Amino acid sequence: MIFGGVFFLPMYLIAIILYAIPIFIIQTFLGQFSTSGLISAFRVAPLFKGIGYSILLLNLISLAYYGIVAAVPLIYAANSVHTVIPWMSCDNAWNTPNCSTHSTYDVDELALDPHATVEFFRYIILSDDSSPHEYVISWPVLCGTVGVWLLTLGILLKRVSFIGKFFRCICVIMFAVFLAIFVHLLCYIKLDWETFVSYFKPTLSNSFNGVLGGMRTAILMSTWLLGPGWGNVLTLASHNRFHRDSEKLTYWVSGTHVLLAFMAMICGRIAFDHFEDHVGFLHFHFDEEHYMQFLYLCFAYLFGSFTTLPNFWCFLFFGMIFLAELSAIIIQMMSVLTALFDEYEQLRTKKSRITIALSLLMLAVSIYFCTKKGFEHLDLLPNIVILSHLIISIVLLLMTTWIYGRERFQCDLQFMLGKTITSFKIFLIRFLTPAFFVLSFIQTLYFLERDNSPTALVIVSQCVIYAIAPAYMIYKVCQTNGTLRNRLKQCFAPHDWHPVDADNRRFYEEIMGVSEMLVMDGGEENCAVNA
Repeated sequence: MIFGGVFFLPMYLIAIILYAIPIFIIQTFLGQFSTSGLISAFRVAPLFKGIGYSILLLNLISLAYYGIVAAVPLIYAANSVHTVIPWMSCDNAWNTPNCSTHSTYDVDELALDPHATVEFFRYIILSDDSSPHEYVISWPVLCGTVGVWLLTLGILLKRVSFIGKFFRCICVIMFAVFLAIFVHLLCYIKLDWETFVSYFKPTLSNSFNGVLGGMRTAILMSTWLLGPGWGNVLTLASHNRFHRDSEKLTYWVSGTHVLLAFMAMICGRIAFDHFEDHVGFLHFHFDEEHYMQFLYLCFAYLFGSFTTLPNFWCFLFFGMIFLAELSAIIIQMMSVLTALFDEYEQLRTKKSRITIALSLLMLAVSIYFCTKKGFEHLDLLPNIVILSHLIISIVLLLMTTWIYGRERFQCDLQFMLGKTITSFKIFLIRFLTPAFFVLSFIQTLYFLERDNSPTALVIVSQCVIYAIAPAYMIYKVCQTNGTLRNRLKQCFAPHDWHPVDADNRRFYEEIMGVSEMLVMDGGEENCAVNA
């Protein structure tokens, strides 16, 4: 995002408004209205229930590699407590004879000796490993991954109330740490107005490429608001009170996300400039061809080079990143487990055993991504997951606003929230959001083509994900009686779709059973009862 400068922010805001917020609202609606997980919530249109199983598999695939994403910052945080920070020294077992700790360099040199920061990163991800075996294991990453999953398991075995308090505490801690880091960086570089304005200019010599790069990143960054995998918002919303104003919560979360993204852009530019001023050009002298290289090269060197308390700031920063990734894993695991226990109630008596078994399974699968070969896939999978995220989201949007119907969707929202939802918002979700989906889909395909061609493993896993939904549709239609038209009509109709609370359910069924729910156009819109 730092390459696009000022052009990044408008596109990012558009992406938040036209993509992230509508999907956030739809997921919140499905979860809060039904008080169900990501499989049972598809009672709103039973024919699409197979999408819930596709989402379940998608989340499991995301969890398989996300443990490594959380393990790497844990490794950096653990190593930052050493008296001498390992990535700022060449006196380690993994360092090469050419290792350097230079803080100045000749910009005209075509090649530079590898910096200690770069060699530490290569040691972690095995990008400089000379072994002919592709499945050699990075032991630090493996140990970190084991620690991540054991900690995740320990938290998941607690009560939901404890997990909720845990997340609230973690959010406060992460925000406080990030704010402290942000303020400290501004003071460290003695930011003036001229420097601040320069941060909003594209950094590449070819400004057009910088603009395009920033716009592409802005579109894909909007998906971060919804979390990794799919259905995390839906799962969290299922724990809300029925009449909680989730629309206001959506805007609050989106605004906070935009603010943090703006602050992160400033911090990223500071780290990027500092690295290129002292170590070398990131994409010229040092290019690891890995999406994590910016975070773990630029920021590691920036905080490691502080003259005051470098260990403390390194630990704070990478500890914050670790807590964020750990929270994402826990929420994804909650999505998977909630979906299973809501759909198959007989499993609830075995909740602890299933939680332990699933966590250990994810840990076992994660071992593959601790290998040299696994790290190659790790660079590709995030874009693959985003592609799946987009496809599932557009199907979800069509299901709720077109198949279920605009009037029923709008009235259900108003019934749940207890306030008016304007037709303009529904129009934006039904028409502008799908158009934006097309643009996002093209951008994601571009990233996949630019980075690497998908491997056989990735192609097979994606085919399985996409095959589940149509296979379930065929099964559902075959299990229904009547003509094909009647079968489809029955499969599209909501089944057992109502609030869980008895009073809300009785009122809702009274409206839906004996009257028509209409949306009154005009100055105000309302769900009215026509006797």
